[in-house]
Amino acid sequence: RALGRAPHDIPWERLRGYERRFPGCVRPWNRGVNGAGEALRERLAAVIGCPNLLARVVPYMPRIDDASPLPRIAVGLSGGVDSAVTAWLLKSAGFDVTGVLMRNWDEAEETGGECSFEKDQRDARAAARAVGIPLTEVDFVKEYWHSVFEPFLRDFDGGGATPNPDLACNRHIKFGALLDHCSRSLGADLLATGHYARIVRIDETNPPQLLRGIDPDKDQSYFLASVRGESLERACFPLGGLTKREVRELAAGPANLPAAVTRRRSSAGICFIGRKRDFGDFIQEYLPAEGEMRDDSSRGDRRGEDSLRGASGSFVSVESGEAVGRHGGLSRYTCGQRARLGGASVPWYVVGKDSRGGSNSVYVAPGADHPALFTTSAAITRCFWVSGARPRGMDTDRGAKLSAQTRYGARAVSCTARTMDTRSKTSMLVPSVFCTPPNLDEVLGCENEDVAAGAGAVIEVIFDTPERAITPGQALVLYDGDECVGGGVVLYPGCTELELSRTGKRGEDSVSTTT
Repeated sequence: RALGRAPHDIPWERLRGYERRFPGCVRPWNRGVNGAGEALRERLAAVIGCPNLLARVVPYMPRIDDASPLPRIAVGLSGGVDSAVTAWLLKSAGFDVTGVLMRNWDEAEETGGECSFEKDQRDARAAARAVGIPLTEVDFVKEYWHSVFEPFLRDFDGGGATPNPDLACNRHIKFGALLDHCSRSLGADLLATGHYARIVRIDETNPPQLLRGIDPDKDQSYFLASVRGESLERACFPLGGLTKREVRELAAGPANLPAAVTRRRSSAGICFIGRKRDFGDFIQEYLPAEGEMRDDSSRGDRRGEDSLRGASGSFVSVESGEAVGRHGGLSRYTCGQRARLGGASVPWYVVGKDSRGGSNSVYVAPGADHPALFTTSAAITRCFWVSGARPRGMDTDRGAKLSAQTRYGARAVSCTARTMDTRSKTSMLVPSVFCTPPNLDEVLGCENEDVAAGAGAVIEVIFDTPERAITPGQALVLYDGDECVGGGVVLYPGCTELELSRTGKRGEDSVSTTT
């Protein structure tokens, strides 16, 4: 009886395998179930078996109707279990599916030997054979270098920031270059991936909404926050209603995927670094000496004895203002990271970095919960919005009540976000003294996608409770409930709890300044 109802009406607590209440769909799948939709559901029911799982897969499959042919779907195969199960679900439902494997980084050039892509290639081919779909391979090394890696290097800002290339990869490569390639070269109507996120469509006149995945430990909406709404129109995330454990069980059970795929560890870290490489050693092969401008010359000249290396500097205590050790370069450290000072009786943690005038200071504090690590405010810029517009209320003095996620895997905290009129540089959020001060003239003079230059180019975010280790260069993603509305790149954190306690201005998050 439950399977005969629309998915949003299913009494989740009565279904076998119930663990917790799952939110219903914003738009029920095939509300008036037609012949094509019923046939698809029956095919999935035959292979999945469990009504609970079926009810959480069906809403996030491509919508179909009797009047239109089944869409052709390209699946981004990586060799991992998530993309393989995605392809299996779509193939089992009767869609015309083609697997696509991307090559974004030439690791053989770095190591001189076998690279991780070759393992991805073997596993992706094995998964495609098991599912029974063709597999094509496409090279986006050049596109990745110019659209993701070069901006990633620039965003280090002399070592004072810690950028995250994963959002740019999803925006420009997976749901940019790959999506266009699948449409033009493969004739695909949709691109499906194994992301743990959900896409829902309220109606045909509004852009789709991006929602968190059901599994709170694997939700990947944070990494998808900068993907354009028009790209999400042609995207599909069949795993959005499942947990990672359930996906692995499907892979090893009904899907009968190869052991190399089902036992493969989840990907971790930045794609061009992976698990085993030291980030600091890697990135300093590409960055100029901190405090110098980067020479965007040919890629082939970046290695060797003449490569510019990150300059060393001092660890500076936030309590005494004195040097307490030496470090090997700003780019090796990020806010909240263990500083590993030799001979220290307690662990020290990075509070911030200052690259002004070649000082190359890394501010540190003793203890993981030191007040210098916490702040109740941040300024973000270079904003991106899923719908193409800022959330309602953000342009008012009171701002918009949302929740903020400051890094992948972090809990979301309630916040208020409002645009700041930066044309006169008044009423700007005061930055922490433990970071590199922003150059507002440079910020306001650069192009800012989806946000008009001048008024609204910077967003002030005030957290209801102090947040730890707000990091310049990282993405701060905003949510309205489960809906990911967009976000921006952290320009600077506001005054820390330590600073506010010293000045007696705790709770006063901004002051008026004059040019």
